Amino acid sequence: MGSEERHLIFILLGDGWVREELDFTLNTVRAALGSRLTEERMRGGFREAAEIQKSLLLDKLPAFPGFELAARSVPAEEVGGDFFDFIPFDGELLGLAIGDASGHGLPAALLVRDVVTGLRMGIERELKVAPVLTKLNRVIHRSRLSSRFVSVFYGELEAAGNLIYVNAGQQPPLLFSRGHVLELTTGGTVIGPLPEVKFQRGVVRLYPGDVLVAMTDGIFDRRSKAGEFFGETRLRRLVQESKDDASTLLARIFAEAFAFGDQRPWEDDATAIVIRRLEPPPT
Repeated sequence: MGSEERHLIFILLGDGWVREELDFTLNTVRAALGSRLTEERMRGGFREAAEIQKSLLLDKLPAFPGFELAARSVPAEEVGGDFFDFIPFDGELLGLAIGDASGHGLPAALLVRDVVTGLRMGIERELKVAPVLTKLNRVIHRSRLSSRFVSVFYGELEAAGNLIYVNAGQQPPLLFSRGHVLELTTGGTVIGPLPEVKFQRGVVRLYPGDVLVAMTDGIFDRRSKAGEFFGETRLRRLVQESKDDASTLLARIFAEAFAFGDQRPWEDDATAIVIRRLEPPPT
């Protein structure tokens, strides 16, 4: 059994004390202590959620020969519901994921933990892309209320440039390839609300010089003072005009979106992944 700390407070009353004044003072002290304890419990919950989130985000991205990788996640509050992940299999295959859980604080952090853990476990068992998300949906649906959900984009990138992916309700990543922009939309619904869902898988190819940008809606929905969204058009123009490496391009995306919102705090969690396939070295 857990132990509770109990304290006794003795008050010495002088002559002429008034009951109404004493009652008022004690009730004020009780309210202040109650508020302080509630605040401490909330801080403890946020600290726990922050530790969970920190343990899931990668300190260092894996190396994948022939590609540049960059990723960043900025929570709007102390703890957010966004996540990204890279899962290296060997030098020939790289798993990548980005997603957005509903809610905030500890519930969202726990939901993200379940999703990331489920993806890693399913992938380690060498399940196919679509079945992994189908099984994950069942787990999340059983362990969370139907009002809880998470959108996920998961893909497996081959060294040759082929990307097999499933988009489960996530903001479609954009593939900038040879003068065209492809939206990676194939997949299905968000994970969690429905007990049984089926996902379709999509296949695209990254050629040398191509750039893949995946992000959550915190960047697209960034608002200016006038209420205008940062939007997809600005992002497309930024990427198409850029000759930067993946890390520099990622930094520019965040910087321009932040400046577009007049450098106000982020209204929503903002997370992005940038992958650039390198040109082959000259022979």
